[in-house]
Formats: sequence, structure tokens, C-alpha cells
Amino acid sequence: MGDPFLAVVGAFLILSGLVLYLMRDLMARAGVDGWSWLPDSTTFKTYEYQLALSEVAAGIPAVAGLVFMGIFLWPR
Repeated sequence: MGDPFLAVVGAFLILSGLVLYLMRDLMARAGVDGWSWLPDSTTFKTYEYQLALSEVAAGIPAVAGLVFMGIFLWPR
């Protein structure tokens, strides 16, 4: 596993995070519908909470991709 492999993995993860970020509205709405069985007083099923969680879900692979790109670009 050489440096080009790390670059490809990093680019893929950054692109995945970008796509998830662009789909954040869809994921938040699906999250609200998926937790509809919870009582109405639960803040976990609100759209705002699910939108924040979808942004976190998009940020995790993007940060991992930046780490891989950082390892690839680190001078030896």
C-alpha cells in the first residue's frame, strides 16, 4: 500500500463526505420519518436534530479523507 493508494482512498472519502453533505436534507427527513414511533416530546426526532446529525455523518468520512491526504502529502 503505497502513496498513490492513500491518495485514492483520501479522495474517495472526501468525495463521499461531499455527497453525504449534499444529501443532508434527504437524510434528515428520513431520520425524522424513521423515528416517528417515538413520543412527540422527544427532541431526537426533530428535523433540526436530524439535520445536525446528518452533517456529522458527512463530516466523519471527509475528515478521514483529509487524514489520508495529509499522510499522502506529508514530506518524507
